[in-house]
Amino acid sequence: MTQLTLWGSIEKDGTIVSGSGGFSVKRESTGNYSILFKNQFTNNPAMTGAQWGYGSGESTLDNVIFPSLSGGGATVQTGDGGGHYTDRNFSFIAIGNIA
Repeated sequence: MTQLTLWGSIEKDGTIVSGSGGFSVKRESTGNYSILFKNQFTNNPAMTGAQWGYGSGESTLDNVIFPSLSGGGATVQTGDGGGHYTDRNFSFIAIGNIA
């Protein structure tokens, strides 16, 4: 098996600002995005992320989560300090094995 690391910096409209390549992003609705991996991971990859570029004074509740993750992609949700879905810039890293 070979280890693959994918990373990306995504604007709130779903545009890829920079990244490793090997993935696509689509804004599905307010605060909801899908990431599709071009190469299938053999199992769920380890994935982490953060919001960026919002401004000063963010709450620790301003966050990004991955409620659905598989070898082929992930669902991403971003939110504001009140827990509401909100379009936000975010970054991610996904690491796992491919065949």
